[in-house]
Amino acid sequence: MSCTLPGDYQQKMFNKIEGLENAKLIQYGYGVEYDYIDPRELKPSLETKRIDNLFLAGQINGTTGYEEAASQGLIAGINSVRKIKKQEPFIVSRTEAYIGVLIDDLTTQGTSEPYRMFTGRAEYRLSLRSDNADIRLTEKGHQVGVLTDYRYEKFKNFKSVYDDAMNYLGSITHSVAYWKSKIPSLPCEADNPYNTNILDLLRITGVSLKMFDNILSPKYKFLTQDEKLAERIKIHCVYSVGVRKQNEEMDDIRKNESIQLPVDFDYGKINISFEAREKLFAHKPSSLGAASRIPGITPTAIFQILKYVKKNSLRM
Repeated sequence: MSCTLPGDYQQKMFNKIEGLENAKLIQYGYGVEYDYIDPRELKPSLETKRIDNLFLAGQINGTTGYEEAASQGLIAGINSVRKIKKQEPFIVSRTEAYIGVLIDDLTTQGTSEPYRMFTGRAEYRLSLRSDNADIRLTEKGHQVGVLTDYRYEKFKNFKSVYDDAMNYLGSITHSVAYWKSKIPSLPCEADNPYNTNILDLLRITGVSLKMFDNILSPKYKFLTQDEKLAERIKIHCVYSVGVRKQNEEMDDIRKNESIQLPVDFDYGKINISFEAREKLFAHKPSSLGAASRIPGITPTAIFQILKYVKKNSLRM
C-alpha cells in the first residue's frame, strides 16, 4: 500500500484490517519530498516567464509520473532548440493531445498537489486515442523536425489510402432493407426506414468490413484483407457517435459559461467525484465558467453541473 505516514502508524493501520491483526510490516511505505515552482510561472512552451531561455520539465513543474515528465521533456527540448534558432515555439493544444491538456492545466491553473494526467481532465478524450495518434500529431512532428522523412512519407501514403477508403465507404448509401437483402446476417432491422452507408453500419457490434466483400468495387477489395486498416476504420466508426456527442457537450458548456450558480448550491446532489464536490463546496463558484477554472474540476463534472442546472431551472 502506498503510504507516507510514520512507520508505527502504518503498522497500526494494517493491524486494524480483518485478517491482518498479527501481520508485521517488513518494509514501510515511503514518500519523496521535492520542491517545485508554481507552473503558472511557465509559458506554454515550458520556458520560464521570469528568466529567458530557461526551460523546465518534470517534477519541478508540479507533476508526478514518468510519462508526465517524459512528455514535458520532449516539449521543453523541442522549444529550447527552436528558441536558439529564433523560431516560433511549438505548442500542442489540449484538443490535439494529452500533453497539451497537461501543459495547459499547469500553466493556466497551477496545481496544489502532484499532478497526474488522468483521461478525465481532457474535454476531448474520446478523440485523443492511441489508434489515431499518428493522424493527430505526425504532421506537427514533421514540421518541427522530430520525425524522419522516411516515417513521414510512410504516414502520408497511409493517410492517402485511409482518407480515400473513408470517402468511398461513406459514399455507398442504401436502405437498411437493401443491406439486409445483400447481407442477411447483418444485425439490424430490415424495416428501418432510413438510408445508411457502410460507415454507419460499421458502428454496429458484430459488423466488419469482411461482410461487405461482395459489395465493394474491385479497387477497394483490399479493405477486407488489410486487417490493420480495417480495424482502424472500425474503431473510428464505433467512436464517431460518442465523439459527436462529446463535441456537442463542449459547445454547450462554452455557450453556457455565464450561467450563475447559487451560493448555497448543493453539489452533493450531482453525480461527480468526491474530490470535485469537495473543491466546489470550498470555492463556491459564482458561475459555470468560474467552476470550470477551479484546478482539478474536470469537464465531465462541469457538464454534470450544467445538466443539473438546466433540469432544475436554477438559472439566475
